[in-house]
Amino acid sequence: MNQQDLPKHARERLADMRAKRLFTSDLSVGEFLLVKEAGFDPLGMVMGSSIYQIDPTVPQFSSGQTGCEITDMTRALYHARELAMTRMEEEADALGADGIVGVRLTVKLGANPLKWEWDLYREWQEWARGVGFPRSSTALGPNWRSWPQVAAQMWTHYCWQMGWWPEPQAPWARARTLTSSAFGQNAAEFLAIGCAVRHRDGENYRNKQGKPFQSDLSGQDFWLLIRTGYRPVGFVMGNCVYYVPPQLLQAQASQSCELGAYTHALYDARELATERLQDEAEALGATGIVGVTFAEREHSGRFQPWNAGNGALQSGEVIELFVIGTAVVPTPGGGGLARPLLVLSANDAETTQEAGE
Repeated sequence: MNQQDLPKHARERLADMRAKRLFTSDLSVGEFLLVKEAGFDPLGMVMGSSIYQIDPTVPQFSSGQTGCEITDMTRALYHARELAMTRMEEEADALGADGIVGVRLTVKLGANPLKWEWDLYREWQEWARGVGFPRSSTALGPNWRSWPQVAAQMWTHYCWQMGWWPEPQAPWARARTLTSSAFGQNAAEFLAIGCAVRHRDGENYRNKQGKPFQSDLSGQDFWLLIRTGYRPVGFVMGNCVYYVPPQLLQAQASQSCELGAYTHALYDARELATERLQDEAEALGATGIVGVTFAEREHSGRFQPWNAGNGALQSGEVIELFVIGTAVVPTPGGGGLARPLLVLSANDAETTQEAGE
């Protein structure tokens, strides 16, 4: 992949920043100053994205079989993230950066329109029953998708009773504080964002492949890593999409016991993801990986809207285990560990809590 893969306006933005020496950054003020203290100058915010259609193929198992990896989905989800990361890397390369710090890799899963509509229907039911409408008036049965018309009539009647005029917007019609990305039911957007940096004295901090390093470390952790004689060489990741058949997801209702087969299925998936993480770090010549984090996502979405909570017990689960971290190597003549200092905060409890938020 080369810079021609970037959109036209991305190339124009990067060229403009480089010509005018204007940087943008999503680093906090504290992170910005510590990155500068570590000897690096921020060059600009860089990003990459990929909207990927994923075919959620589920294997057909006979009774008694254990789960397995869905290799095609593993590769598809990995490739989508790799495309986003590579485009972010190309933006950093266009700015002449040595690396990228504060990398955030997010996934916006496509919304299931039917499930979304069902959730709003249930929200209206809860409201109507809470304000005194009879349960029978909200139980629409097979005709549940006609609920917006019934809800509108109820809301108008309720506003008239309350003396509200003009009629305010109904609670279920308001903008959601947490929205889903409507790319399609089996599509997702993978977005990578970070801050491109360059060493002030011209030292080469690129990795062994000649590419800008990538790191998800915060500005504070990056400064501490450099100060103690290490440097990042790359953002590494591993994943595994695993199918767990429904018979492994539950025991007899009267028992309290470990779901052994379910435990070992997810255990195996985490091990596979971690092994792939380590393979990426070894390819970069790293001696270790710091800041390792695990994430788990359910990608199946194979449920009827009225059975969203128990759908997995009928069709099984498709789970992705995703692990990321920053690969590091020691620098020649490293600075050694800093001596810890005792710090007593002078802030009161309320201020401290706000700062933590």
